[in-house]
Amino acid sequence: MKYVKDPLALFLLLGVAIFVVDAWIPDPDDTTIQVGVLDIARLSDQWQAQMGRSPTETELAGLVDAHVREEMLVREALKMGLDANDVIVRRRLAQKLTFLTEDLALLEPATEADLVEFFESNVERYQVPARFTFSHIYFSPDRREAARADAEAALPAVNEDNWRTIGDPFMLRRTYAHVTVADIRKDFGTAFSQALPELEGDGWVGPVESGYGFHLVRIDRRTASRLPDFGEVRDRVATDYDTQRRTDANDSYYETLAGQYRVEIEMPAPPTNGTGLAGAE
Repeated sequence: MKYVKDPLALFLLLGVAIFVVDAWIPDPDDTTIQVGVLDIARLSDQWQAQMGRSPTETELAGLVDAHVREEMLVREALKMGLDANDVIVRRRLAQKLTFLTEDLALLEPATEADLVEFFESNVERYQVPARFTFSHIYFSPDRREAARADAEAALPAVNEDNWRTIGDPFMLRRTYAHVTVADIRKDFGTAFSQALPELEGDGWVGPVESGYGFHLVRIDRRTASRLPDFGEVRDRVATDYDTQRRTDANDSYYETLAGQYRVEIEMPAPPTNGTGLAGAE
């Protein structure tokens, strides 16, 4: 599904923007450095954003001097071709063009209808996960010769008054409140997180195996997974929609560029086996 409504218009805007940027960048052979009102305002704004106040006259003069110095060095570096085959420069240029493409994709604000359509097409992404509140008693294989058997034997005697005194010390919590399966997996491992939602009964059950050993478990509360209303997740939908538009814009732009280039790849020769013969048996 595409979220760039008019790719042709996007590419035209992109071309105009590139032309404007290219026209604005000084010729590396030009020996005149112009620092205009907008340049000074930009330097002042950057200072204020970082320092929380406007620069003094002396500080602003220093900013202008630093800008001129940088401009001289950049021009001389371009004349010497220092930008060629520089990985950092190449990546930065590619990144800036990507940012430009993304900004153009968001020139037209998303409408409420756009967001609703995106939500309905991706509703599973916003599903609210099930949550569990539970307590557990741990039986350590490192402390016991038969941890599972000990857990099974202890189960009938466990009650509300004595459960904290049974079992072995556990490095994490004994009680977890309102946690998701993903949260449980982080602390107990996959096997435990998969088994816990399937447990039945209101009291203590088990044993359930985890990455640490065996556990008796009591689930005190379950909150079922559900699909939210659009209004609950609207802000998240808007963010995801814009992210998708950026991705689609970049993909579309790359596909257009790919049609204009011919790519020739020369693969290196396979390594020899030490005898000077590639692939000799």
